[in-house]
Amino acid sequence: MRKIAGIDYSLTSPAVCVWEAEHYDGLFDFDTCDLYYLEHLQRWKSAGRPPAGLLNLHAADYPEWDTEEQRHDLLTDWTMSIIQGCEVFIEGYAFATSGKSHVRSVAENTGLLKHKMYKANQSFTSIPPTVIKKYATGKGNANKEIMYEAFSAELLTPPDLQERLRPNSKKLSNPVTDLVDAYFIAKWGWEGFAT
Repeated sequence: MRKIAGIDYSLTSPAVCVWEAEHYDGLFDFDTCDLYYLEHLQRWKSAGRPPAGLLNLHAADYPEWDTEEQRHDLLTDWTMSIIQGCEVFIEGYAFATSGKSHVRSVAENTGLLKHKMYKANQSFTSIPPTVIKKYATGKGNANKEIMYEAFSAELLTPPDLQERLRPNSKKLSNPVTDLVDAYFIAKWGWEGFAT
């Protein structure tokens, strides 16, 4: 069995795409993946509808936390529960992020995840964001809109993921952009596996 996880890791909207070969003929497309993300599900409960209507999208409630350390611990535990048994590919740091305290918190969060993977003997490959963008779109500096267009053009992807997850938003936002990135990270890893 081959199992690949692509992780777009962040503090506010981590996303994981898992592809498993045992149940499929080895092709990679949206329907052969399970995509996991954290969401404030109360927003959907008050709207009276489920988050997306797609069976391979798995939303979990974003955990409540009291300290940054607890937040990091909860986010990494959630991620570790999904990636067990996978060959893991994770997006590297985006150095263009602004704000020293934010950058420090993101680095601490990702560092804790990498430490937990190390302690669990979970190997992983870190991929620079520019590599994933170039792989998905042909442009290493592609913005979120171009990434979403590339995702929508993929085989079997829902062209209305933004409308399904953020029906009242005209602008691309998380978790959509994070799911798109996780999908392409996993596909990048799969392509290396398949060749």
